[in-house]
Amino acid sequence: MEYFLPSISAVVSLTALGAVFGLVLSVAKQKLKVEHDPRFASILESLPGANCGACGQPGCSGYAAKIMKGEVAINLCSVGGSETVDKIAEVMGVVSLGLKPTVARVMCQGAIDVTRKKFEYHGPKSCHAAHQIMGGFKTCRYGCLGLGDCTRVCPFDAIHMDEKRGLPVVDWDKCTGCGKCVNECPRNIIRLVERNFDVNMICCSHDKTPVMKLGCDVGCTACRRCVKACKEVFKDSPDIETAIEVIDNLAVFDYDKCINCGKCAEVCPQKVITPLRVTVKA
Repeated sequence: MEYFLPSISAVVSLTALGAVFGLVLSVAKQKLKVEHDPRFASILESLPGANCGACGQPGCSGYAAKIMKGEVAINLCSVGGSETVDKIAEVMGVVSLGLKPTVARVMCQGAIDVTRKKFEYHGPKSCHAAHQIMGGFKTCRYGCLGLGDCTRVCPFDAIHMDEKRGLPVVDWDKCTGCGKCVNECPRNIIRLVERNFDVNMICCSHDKTPVMKLGCDVGCTACRRCVKACKEVFKDSPDIETAIEVIDNLAVFDYDKCINCGKCAEVCPQKVITPLRVTVKA
């Protein structure tokens, strides 16, 4: 009998300790419990789940968490569009800010057959790498290098290289306006434009015409015909004189004033103001 008494004592002691620890953990769980706001799940469900980072946050869950804390705007998800913004606004009980649908556009039409090179490049197939060598191999320092960095970062397979022309082509049916390609381009020639506007300036060169012509046949010559045509459109308007100005040798649109009439595209001799809807897709 004396052999069993120590064992019984040990069992009782362990049971008592287990009960004490269980009680402590139970109290700690209640004290340290994190309350989950049910709105988080609703916001996350409203987001598209693409986790593309277009909103500037590490994925949709990160964006939802920031919205809950009131640290970011609710209309940063270009992939989800206005529908997503409206849903989040309803969950958060705020007024919907709306979202203008955007699409990426390559602001250069300097294809292989209309541009010239400073030297032959045989380095890595990367625009970033090529841009580091004497500002790139193209004579035009603003022109697309055509090595496809933008195509490799697109999470929606919306950009492909036109190998014959040496330029990236955006498929606007797939493009969500996430801006990944915009951030990737070392020449800053890919821009997000509103889908509602058909006409855009497809040139980024600020060089004077004689210099521009040394490297490209299809750049803006700052002839101001577009400005003249635009002024004619607004000649009876008491508030707006023109929606286009030539700034630093390049025609620049003011889309707060532009009415998308396309008169500028009709008179452009270089055809660098081009309608979005007629551009050939890949």
